Amino acid sequence: MSQWQQRVNDLTDRVKAWRQKVLQTPPEMVTGFAFCRSLSDALDGFLREVYALARERAMEKAGKHFIAGHSEVALLATGGYGRREMCPFSDLDIAFVPLEEDDPFIDALLRECFRLIVTIFMDSTDLKVGYAYRPLSDLPTLDTQTQTALLDARFVAGYEPLAQNLRRQLLTQLDALRFIRDRERERAAAYQRTHATPLVAEPHLKEGAGGLRDGHMSLWLLTALHRIPTEKAWQNLRKALPQADWLAFESGYDALLRIRNWLHLTAQRRQEVLLREYHHRIAMDWDGGRGARDEESSVRAFHERLYVSMEALHQTFQFVRSIASEATVPLGDGFVRKGYQLGLTETRNPKPETRLLKAFELMQRYDLEPSAQILRWLMDHSMEAAKVRTSPEAAQAFLTVLTGEGDAPFGKVLRLMAQTGVLAAFLPEWEKGAHYVPSNAAHRFTVGEHLLATVEEVHRLREAAQRGEFPWMDVWAGVSDEAVLFLTALTHDLGKAISEPKHEEVGVELSRHIGERLGLAEDRLRLLERLVCHHLVLLSTARLRDIFAPDTLRTVAETVGEEGLLKMLLLHSFADAKSVSEQTFTEVEERMVLDLYFGVLRTLQEMTAEKVHESPLQALTRERARELQLTLQEVSDEEVRAFCEAMPPAYLLNTPLQTVAIHCRMVQQVRQKGEPTVEALTEADSGFTEVVICALDDPQPGMLSKIAGALFACDADIRSARVFTLPGEPTLVLDTLWVTGDGRPLSDAKAKRVGETVLSVLTGKEPLETVLERCGKPIVVPVQVRSVKVRNDISETHTVIHIVARDRKGLLYRLTREIASLGLDIQTAKIVTWGDVAEDAFYVVLKGEGKVPDNLLDSLTQRLQAQLR
Repeated sequence: MSQWQQRVNDLTDRVKAWRQKVLQTPPEMVTGFAFCRSLSDALDGFLREVYALARERAMEKAGKHFIAGHSEVALLATGGYGRREMCPFSDLDIAFVPLEEDDPFIDALLRECFRLIVTIFMDSTDLKVGYAYRPLSDLPTLDTQTQTALLDARFVAGYEPLAQNLRRQLLTQLDALRFIRDRERERAAAYQRTHATPLVAEPHLKEGAGGLRDGHMSLWLLTALHRIPTEKAWQNLRKALPQADWLAFESGYDALLRIRNWLHLTAQRRQEVLLREYHHRIAMDWDGGRGARDEESSVRAFHERLYVSMEALHQTFQFVRSIASEATVPLGDGFVRKGYQLGLTETRNPKPETRLLKAFELMQRYDLEPSAQILRWLMDHSMEAAKVRTSPEAAQAFLTVLTGEGDAPFGKVLRLMAQTGVLAAFLPEWEKGAHYVPSNAAHRFTVGEHLLATVEEVHRLREAAQRGEFPWMDVWAGVSDEAVLFLTALTHDLGKAISEPKHEEVGVELSRHIGERLGLAEDRLRLLERLVCHHLVLLSTARLRDIFAPDTLRTVAETVGEEGLLKMLLLHSFADAKSVSEQTFTEVEERMVLDLYFGVLRTLQEMTAEKVHESPLQALTRERARELQLTLQEVSDEEVRAFCEAMPPAYLLNTPLQTVAIHCRMVQQVRQKGEPTVEALTEADSGFTEVVICALDDPQPGMLSKIAGALFACDADIRSARVFTLPGEPTLVLDTLWVTGDGRPLSDAKAKRVGETVLSVLTGKEPLETVLERCGKPIVVPVQVRSVKVRNDISETHTVIHIVARDRKGLLYRLTREIASLGLDIQTAKIVTWGDVAEDAFYVVLKGEGKVPDNLLDSLTQRLQAQLR
């Protein structure tokens, strides 16, 4: 047996002996704080030994990876153990905080720590150990319950500065108001489970009203309110309470800990409820068992002490909760919470529009009423919301309100946004439809009111799902994007104000414009479009078709295409129909729509089974080809399928459908005419122009260099690039370069000049060198290259050249020029610019030969480095 293992065995024996001694402690001998702290301190010592043993073994196994000040871990006591309130059967809660993630030494250390903890504490004693891994990067995403445990965290072993850093970051990042609200709800729920008054015959010593948790909560609320460590919260509480009340709280806290310790040892388990059967025994032990009083007097004296203690803790919690409720809590951006209202520290701001949507977000998140000051401010500045229609921050605030994220009742804040005029200013499409009365007499409300009501109905369905109601729990589980579903509810009928007969088509266009301004990614935009386009398919089919006929089910299934969309359409259909009027959606219609839904769901599952042998890539290619065929009437189905099969999956997944359509047309044009073509595309509110070039592949390497050189000659700065080589006869290249001119998208005139110059160079009408000289640009651009790596282990079919260089005009031209001069054909390129640093990856082959042989990689690297000096 090794000396190290002997030390482990020795520690295990000492922990077992200590545990037995604790459990054999006579209950009448225990105290409150003092006994709990003695248990906590003993465990601290054992854990420090565990950490030392683990570190020693980790040094043996992975010491070569250890870096002082880098490969560090802090072992923290959390929860009751962190507060030094360990009772005999409390859980031993610990957290490991790494300074760095994915560090081999830290990984080895944590493995050894965990193994020893299991061996020494969990296998050898009856202690229950709770453990967590808490890297600092997780702090912003932790729920408030986890944050609560960490507020009580106490350093035990390891790297102490890391523990201090965690506490500092936790207090800085804490959402005080959310934390306070969650803790108050937690107490209310605990009162419902146990008891809401301290004066019960069998009190829950921890969770019930007047229990220890009331004391904890008092300290946590002060900790969050003032962003101070828990130990300072004790000092603040002492200052806030009258002297007599403070002494009653402190004494009561100690008394409850003593009773809890007694109860654990007497029951020999984690017993938290002081049952009647224990009252006599604890009263006699409390009285010292000396018969100073008769038994009844002892019991009465104990009851008096018990309930005075519990009342002290409960009253203190009520007092601190009142402080927290009335306190002015800063919420950022000049907003404050005053009582249950949202207020402003000042109303004069040079750019009030930047805060308009934020006000509604805060009201939604914390269920705050607008103060008269805020309400007046919102109405006075409502029209200025138009200035932030494309602001990401405003979009996020709007979506928070729309989806009901937070404490406010659903629809309440969204309606306030409409009433103040902010919604109409932020969404001009909404303003056009808000007061429109549909010609269909079934509609009781204007389009605007109908849409608000639809949003509220979607919220009600979500609540039904959360309650577990059939079938909504299963249906909601299939919702892939709640924000898009709610946005559909708010926008689906806006097209009626423009054209009622074609309101679905018009609505698709309007909803897309709204989604684009809100910053939705292309896949989310497509989902929004499909939901708006097909929002009536279930309702109209259920009302007008035989919902049990196989051809009906097949037609709807093919229209919908997938289970997720079907489930979102069902939710929207119910919300939409219920929002028209009270009479329009009868129970019979509800049943018909549900029957249709289940029939279509079964049909979709059968259709999926038919395609069970189809690969995901084949399905993706087929789906995108189907979408393109609907868009491109002038391109044959065969050409569309060939294009989709030639492009990589990432392209098909991430490229907007309209852009794919443009590319497909360009490929068709080049294949038919044999001449290159160039498109310059600038989307609204985009900071770039996309320059797309499609051409026959050049027999000699260097096409990308010619394109980059032409752009350099036109003073177009290349910020990113994507290069594809399409197989087939003939082979084509499809290059997309995201460019700017003076930091902005290219003007129409400059875009035209770029297109003409690129075509001139690619067709050979004007040599690139002549163009560069005519434009006053150097043929050899000086560059500052930081690193060059040539690798064969990244791709099975290509050699990858990775170059990091200082960004400058003409960089891509110079890099591709030198790569081409080495006889390398660039088939894919990824260009990324970070500040003044460019990172470029080129997937290359030797023209007509494939990858560069491994034995030539070093010499190739040296030659390329030499040419780039």
